[in-house]
Amino acid sequence: MLSVSMNEHQFEQLIAGLSQLPAYTIGRNIDNKIVLSNSKISGYHARLIHCTPASFVLEDLTSKNGSFVNDIRVTRKVVDKQDTLRLADTTFTIDQLLALLRVEPETPPQAGPESLPKSELNPLDFTQPFADLHPVYEQYPKLRRDCRSREKMIRTGSVILSSLIGISAALTTGGGALPFIQLMSGAGLSMLIPTLCSTILSTDEKLEIIDKEYRERYRCPNPTCRDPFGTREWDLLAQQKNCRRCQAIWVK
Repeated sequence: MLSVSMNEHQFEQLIAGLSQLPAYTIGRNIDNKIVLSNSKISGYHARLIHCTPASFVLEDLTSKNGSFVNDIRVTRKVVDKQDTLRLADTTFTIDQLLALLRVEPETPPQAGPESLPKSELNPLDFTQPFADLHPVYEQYPKLRRDCRSREKMIRTGSVILSSLIGISAALTTGGGALPFIQLMSGAGLSMLIPTLCSTILSTDEKLEIIDKEYRERYRCPNPTCRDPFGTREWDLLAQQKNCRRCQAIWVK
């Protein structure tokens, strides 16, 4: 582990830079990030805020014909890649909209179910991915509690991250968000910290994003199972040692 050499003010400055979330305007006018040539689409129809690799906020920009999520008209809503978005009379997925970006977004990689490591010796050995879920379980209530206050969130982030990575290494990149979030991406839910410090998201939106990310990650690590753990304590699951549904090995 690299040593951490950053005071609270430096950390706050770094988080302030990282919490400037990418936002893509969508509309008929050519200066939008996502241009849609459809007469029913307003000049500036909506905005898509990129919060995490999996979570976004869709915001309607007072369009004439509306923005819809799963056929419900919205003014602003947290969405993910499973949702169906409709702008006026045209339906999209998140991936389809992102594919229309004039400049591809720099999305930090995140280990998903399809890329979780497995033992070469035993395809049901998921001991390391299961161990990685311990910080997810521990950090979830802390992040949920402290996201209501940006100052508390920064202090929580400082404690979590300083115990996991060498933050000073990120400074050598010039404070770029991508290298820093790459370092955080495997450390429980710590990759959410810049998003939770953002000033453009409401507390309710932050709570919804935390819950979405927690539900997505706190599951059986076997990608063919993905049984959700819900509120079950990690220590009790560890005592169980394997998944009763798919027989994945969690603890040897």
